[in-house]
Amino acid sequence: MTGRQNVAEHVLVSAQQRGVTHVFGVHGANIEDMYDAAARLGMPTVVAKHEFAAGAMADGVARMTDSPSMVITTSGGGSMNVVPALAESYDSRVPVLAVIGVAPTALTARGAFQDMLDAPDTIDLMGVLRSVTGHAELVTHTTELGPALKSAFDTLDRELPAALVIPKDVQSQSMWESTNQPPPSSGTDSGRIDSGRIDTDELTMLARQLADAVADGARICLWLGDEASRARVGNTVQRLASRLGATIVASPGGADTTDTRSGHAGITGVMGHPSAREALTSASICVSIGCRMTATDRGGLDPALDDLEIVHIGRHSARPTRGTSIVGSLPNTLSYLDAELERLGVDEQSVPTVGIEYLDTPTVPESRLPHLREIMDTIADALPESAILFADAGNVGAAAIHYLTPVTDGRFTVALGMGGMGYAIAAGIGAAIGPAADGRTVIVAGDGAFFMHGMEFHTAVEYDAPVTLVILNNDAHGMCVTRESLYFPDTPSVNRFRPTDIARGMAAMFSNVEVRHPGDLHELRADAAELFSATGPNALVVDCDPDEIPPFLPFLQKGLR
Repeated sequence: MTGRQNVAEHVLVSAQQRGVTHVFGVHGANIEDMYDAAARLGMPTVVAKHEFAAGAMADGVARMTDSPSMVITTSGGGSMNVVPALAESYDSRVPVLAVIGVAPTALTARGAFQDMLDAPDTIDLMGVLRSVTGHAELVTHTTELGPALKSAFDTLDRELPAALVIPKDVQSQSMWESTNQPPPSSGTDSGRIDSGRIDTDELTMLARQLADAVADGARICLWLGDEASRARVGNTVQRLASRLGATIVASPGGADTTDTRSGHAGITGVMGHPSAREALTSASICVSIGCRMTATDRGGLDPALDDLEIVHIGRHSARPTRGTSIVGSLPNTLSYLDAELERLGVDEQSVPTVGIEYLDTPTVPESRLPHLREIMDTIADALPESAILFADAGNVGAAAIHYLTPVTDGRFTVALGMGGMGYAIAAGIGAAIGPAADGRTVIVAGDGAFFMHGMEFHTAVEYDAPVTLVILNNDAHGMCVTRESLYFPDTPSVNRFRPTDIARGMAAMFSNVEVRHPGDLHELRADAAELFSATGPNALVVDCDPDEIPPFLPFLQKGLR
């Protein structure tokens, strides 16, 4: 049985077959055929205020669902604006499909408005996209679409973003297509990105090595990363920890992998916990589970890691490569390893008793504003069950990672690929609107992030998203203020700003939205409890001190010298 489709419809149907449920983007002349096709197919489209935000929304949904997601933009500034979001997806290995509409074919290289395909006379759009995706391809005819989609979905299977550039006239070209055609890739029915392949020989050897280590009483540490979080392998990880008597630590990206703090020593890296550092440095063997061990994950652990036996398990290699690496499907790999340990007679036991230790941060003399830890502790106490938590960059991100994680009930996401301000605002709103929405999403961001991308809150209002935007306002780029004071004490600050009443401004803009501005911790506690249990979007603005040094290890080490 066959049916008539145009190119735009075929792209969307193919994406649906791979698990994409929502399309994020910003409307424009050269992408409007995609929106028209989505309307005919009944596929929800989310119109953002900015293309970076649309890309971040797609990225956030992909992280929450462990399935590919999609962003569509028009040419010109629209296509350029989505580039930073794709860069984050690339560095963090997040499968986002970007479809970018460009000027009609007949006008390419003939002075078209926003022509981007005639380098060097125009900018080289394809070159730009190839630098931030695993695959970028120009589709100039219906006959090219099938191979282009296959290449794009193969790229998503490798957990990398992909981009298809389609001229406006090509989007509306008709094509015959089988209505029963399977998805144009080897993904599973649910759209999950999981090759399923494992190296049983290496895993069998690893199981024997770990069984011998347990018999010898060696200390073992499991180091969890982004991939472990997205694959939701927490139950298997906890069972492995029990068999091995292992301590658990996590990178910031793996902070929500397990549903218990039993045996969990905390978060590694520059914003992490001393107890996690101790757990790693005192171990004889470290099994890295979906943790790429980047500089942000390691945070000064390099000398200790050089002397530590490390086995890395995951879809992607470590950065840099350390020890032994077993590449393959993380859920299948861990399940096989657990079964092998059981076969070898390694029974479950109690995990080590560990507590999470926190960095000592200096107080700000004579400040009457609440400290970052007090704010985060109050937020943590009010978080509803199974909340989805997004943390932004800077002082707020450091405080959220240090004081709100590990998360054992719900989800936690922080973007440390590019680490740009404003990502969490858009990504959190996307998650609250998209298929990951289940309960309340809470976004914690600073005033700098708000001034960059805070107007994306309008999108939350438009879609009545169940999201609370928590803004910590210190009238500064706080982390830059700290850097100035520590590293350039004789240079005048350029990162302190005039006071801004963000709460009053938001309340004026969104008159039907509840916006709170608590004056102290008691009011914060009451406001957070009320807003977190509400329906629809709301906001909470908390004042804090720009001179407070966050729990960021390099700053504290510098300040102690």
